[in-house]
Amino acid sequence: MVESDYRPDIDGLRAIAVIAVILFHFGAPRFPGGFVGVDIFFVISGYLITRLLLAKGSELSIVEFYGRRMRRILPALLAMICFSLVAGWFLLLPGDYASLGRSAAFSAGGVGNYYFLWNTGYFDRDATLLPLLHLWSLGVEEQFYLLWPALMLFANRLPRGGQSAPVTAICLVALLSFLTALHLVTVDPKQAFYVPFSRAWELAVGGLLVFLPPLRRRASEVFGLAGLGLIAASAAWLSPDQPFPGANAVIPVAGAAVLVWPHSRSFVSRFLSTAPLRLTGKISYSLYLWHWPILVFFRHYAGTANPTAAEASVLIAGSFLTAYLSWRFVEEPVRSWRAPPMRSVTAGAAAALMVGLSGNSISEAGGFTSRIPKEVEALRSLEVMWDWPCPQMVRIPELGSTFCAFGAPWDKAKHRGMLWGDSHAEHLAPLLDVVGQREETAFFLYRACPAAFGKGVNRAYPGQPRYQEICASSRQAAVGMLGRRSDVDIVVLSSAWTSLATTDVRADDGRNADKVLLLRDGLQSLVAEITTHHRRIGIVGQVPGPGLDLTSCAAMRETKILRRCSTEMDSERILKMWAPTVAALGSLARKDRVFFLDPVNGMCPNRHCTTYVNGEFIYRDASHIRRNLGPVTDGELARMIGFFPALAADGGQLRMSETVNPKLLAAHRSN
Repeated sequence: MVESDYRPDIDGLRAIAVIAVILFHFGAPRFPGGFVGVDIFFVISGYLITRLLLAKGSELSIVEFYGRRMRRILPALLAMICFSLVAGWFLLLPGDYASLGRSAAFSAGGVGNYYFLWNTGYFDRDATLLPLLHLWSLGVEEQFYLLWPALMLFANRLPRGGQSAPVTAICLVALLSFLTALHLVTVDPKQAFYVPFSRAWELAVGGLLVFLPPLRRRASEVFGLAGLGLIAASAAWLSPDQPFPGANAVIPVAGAAVLVWPHSRSFVSRFLSTAPLRLTGKISYSLYLWHWPILVFFRHYAGTANPTAAEASVLIAGSFLTAYLSWRFVEEPVRSWRAPPMRSVTAGAAAALMVGLSGNSISEAGGFTSRIPKEVEALRSLEVMWDWPCPQMVRIPELGSTFCAFGAPWDKAKHRGMLWGDSHAEHLAPLLDVVGQREETAFFLYRACPAAFGKGVNRAYPGQPRYQEICASSRQAAVGMLGRRSDVDIVVLSSAWTSLATTDVRADDGRNADKVLLLRDGLQSLVAEITTHHRRIGIVGQVPGPGLDLTSCAAMRETKILRRCSTEMDSERILKMWAPTVAALGSLARKDRVFFLDPVNGMCPNRHCTTYVNGEFIYRDASHIRRNLGPVTDGELARMIGFFPALAADGGQLRMSETVNPKLLAAHRSN
């Protein structure tokens, strides 16, 4: 039978895991892969749970197991969630508070990982600003606990099965889960990260260690050093941009496994058993629970800015203190409570239900908009700021789908146009609606890949493994449609060009060119394909974005929500960053058929970028314009960007001085 003695070195390994996670979350240099601390926790949990189940054997009932788990997990977890719900009242706008309430309800029910799988998309709040995001890992573990005890107890009780039955079961689970991870990480990396099916192999590896014979002294020394080396290498080498948790997860899992493997006393085990690491390991669960909401709420208070080094030090120290208090006065007292198993299960379920219902009531109340004045209700949530009812829907047979149309009525318009691009085209739709109505021009929105991609130039996008194929298909479809429809006499191309230049843009032929110039070349190729004697092409530069989410700071001016921030943009940074892209795209302009509009010209007068137009704060987040602005403000923004002269009847004769900064263009051409 397996041993159940306390292993201080495992507490030390817990300390290594939680410290790696904290350093990663606080943006410490040289720790891009610190997130592997969670995978270390998975291996430890799999080992300890399997050892408990097999050591107790028939003495441990399923009810007793869940009673133990609830006393171990729920007290500190529910205390932290309750604190977060209280803090959110003072620090979060209604939309963010409603999201917090919803995530609290899911997390209290043990399915927080699915909430974040379904609610951390392109148009959702930046994941680093979700106070309960870290509870996805607890969801994975809790779902693992639903089936693992029954599987182990069943396998262990098979007649004449010995250890072969549970070992076979564990190996089968590990193999199937690992194959699932390898598949999902190539087709749906986000799902691979959050779901238990692609993570169970990590816990199963820990469970398999229970059946291995202890390592001898010399092997313990070698394996111990190798384990620490593998963990250190993964923390330094891996990054969030790499596929995970597929083959890349093998390194930290292997490192954790050889350290958890029962062994003789060694130099590494003595190091892991030192008092500071042991104590940190004991409070590691509470430390993991508390450090993230402390960091996230500070970032909300600081206007989404990251803490300075001094502030980070104070926050980390505060996290350790809070974790110790949580361990000392919440975890330990409840853990030592000797109540009947069914009473523990009932009490735990009732407490989780109460916290979950509290969170759900906050969500159902929309985050309590009564906390903010009527004047700022339009800023209360990301969804509200992006809401814009489409005026009409039109079917484009050549594209085989129906699209949102705006501007003049599609059937009666003198001119028809296409707005092609990503979300940075989408946020221009209300502006073109105002312009199109005046100029008798109807547009439809082609929400697809940036028009520069799809032929010759592409982007490596780990989050969407089929991204290049999708871009090639959307471009081919649009070019084919434009080749068959002469009535679409204007095409406006808009995307986050400057932001895209910081991604992995690459040429299909392997050219190692400047990314800005690659974007220009991709657009140049497309423009040559779709320009005709009766069709004009408009290229719209990226709207200057603050880089930080200033919306809650704007709302703070009229509310009692706690904030330490302003609504001013770093204009000099924007002008410097935007200049190369403006010059490159501006070089594509041709007086007769192709025009370029630089939003920076009109939105940053006198080298000062505006955040308010017509008395309205115009930004939804760090880079997008709100789509729920008033029509007067939409019209003013359209004027500032230059849409009215560009789309006027004589727009083809638009002077270059009205479209692009001539100094930037001259500088680019001189290079």
